[in-house]
Amino acid sequence: MLLEYIKNYLLVILLSLIVSLILCSYSKYLRIFYYTTKLPGPTALPIIGNILMLVGNHEEITTIVLNKVQEYSPIFRAWLGPVPLIFTVKPEYIQEILNHGLEKAWIMKQAGYQLSGDSIMSSKVSKWKRNRRIVVRGFSPILLKSYFKVFVEKNVILIENLNKKLNDDKPFDIFEYISKTTMDAVCGSTLGYDVNAQNSNSSYYNAVQNLFFLMFERIFHPWKLPDIYYKFTEDGKQSEKSRDVILGLASKIITERRKIQYENAMQNHTLEIQDIKKNVFNKPLLDYLIDITENNQEFDNEQLRDEINIVILGGYETSANALSYVLLNLAAHKDIQERVCKELFEVLDGDLNRPIEIDDLPKLKYMDMVLKESMRLYSTVPIIAREITKDIQMGDFFIPKGSTCVIPILSLHRDHNLWKDPLKFDPERFTPENMKGRHPYAYIPFGGGPRNCIGIRYAWMFMKTLLATLLCRYEFHTDLNLNELKMQMEVSLKLVGGHQVRITSRIKN
Repeated sequence: MLLEYIKNYLLVILLSLIVSLILCSYSKYLRIFYYTTKLPGPTALPIIGNILMLVGNHEEITTIVLNKVQEYSPIFRAWLGPVPLIFTVKPEYIQEILNHGLEKAWIMKQAGYQLSGDSIMSSKVSKWKRNRRIVVRGFSPILLKSYFKVFVEKNVILIENLNKKLNDDKPFDIFEYISKTTMDAVCGSTLGYDVNAQNSNSSYYNAVQNLFFLMFERIFHPWKLPDIYYKFTEDGKQSEKSRDVILGLASKIITERRKIQYENAMQNHTLEIQDIKKNVFNKPLLDYLIDITENNQEFDNEQLRDEINIVILGGYETSANALSYVLLNLAAHKDIQERVCKELFEVLDGDLNRPIEIDDLPKLKYMDMVLKESMRLYSTVPIIAREITKDIQMGDFFIPKGSTCVIPILSLHRDHNLWKDPLKFDPERFTPENMKGRHPYAYIPFGGGPRNCIGIRYAWMFMKTLLATLLCRYEFHTDLNLNELKMQMEVSLKLVGGHQVRITSRIKN
């Protein structure tokens, strides 16, 4: 009798807790719903909301999103079924979001898990804070200098491959060449591993491109978001296969480097744990993280694999995309291309056969401006989303805790209210004089706030090294009309039809 009473009592408590959680969650949703309805935005249909905006291919959806942002700027709401999304391109609002919305939005986590796992790209704030402090030590100034020589080595292979296209009248997609170079450079520098992507038909490269596409295909078709359904779809099966290939490479690299680490450890004294955590011996990223897994139970092998995987993915794709747009812009604007080259020649003292050196890079001021302007006009990461972890007042609008806020960076960087003649390619926007008074969150190619990209200096150093190497040897040309380019949002901003260029030898005066 007593046991039965205790059993029923516990059951009542359990049911009460379940009901309380449901009511708590429901009341949270009602609060978000109430305040979101006060925002302007396109007319939404019952239940399905604004999902009809997502009918079409990636290019068509990208155009629709950009048009809606422009129509309802600076802030509006749209409904992904019953789920509200709040869009904004106002720098003051964006600053609040990125500094008080450190949690990545659920929709990006759900669609991007197979891409990023539980890495610092998508993990919860508590885990992100811990792991970011670890991973960032692999990008110290001393290590960046050691990575530079790998950049130069991989650029030599790129030149060898591009020479086959020299003086060819038929244009080619420069992204295919640069992306494989960046993959080689990232793996060779931070991981100490040669994937040889430039001289092989890499299944990894193809798997990554496929998974990037499928991630946004899932976001653009919300009915594919639930895992219980998605894993049985053709997209879900393709996504799983691509993930297996991608994680397979990360695991292979870790296994081989761990073996080398073990052999080296047998010849050296045991390292102090504090020395390992601080990376006082300035080991490359992977070697350092392997040490961490041996001495930190919270940073296990699965975590190591996820972090290494996202370093490869984030490092090679975004840099390659940014460089491809830069070269396309230089090909279309010959006067700017010549000005970049003039500065480069002056830094090299007129000796175009001299290899670029790391100390040359800070002197390339105009090249900095060109890179920044290209990344403004063609934002490498076109859109990001965050979950707000505290109530925020945005002008006349109140944004409650738990809301999903979307920042269309591509629209922000092309906003008429922030940029004069925003579709014009004009590096002069980034002279020190013209940057004065500009809101720091009007230009965020690497994100902003505490959860911005940890590889900014790495990417900048690599991009300038590769750009200088190419411009010493080639003049770039294109037949594309840059006013008629068609783009589509994925993890990075993809150009429909590719970055089609031609190359000729640069005249050496």
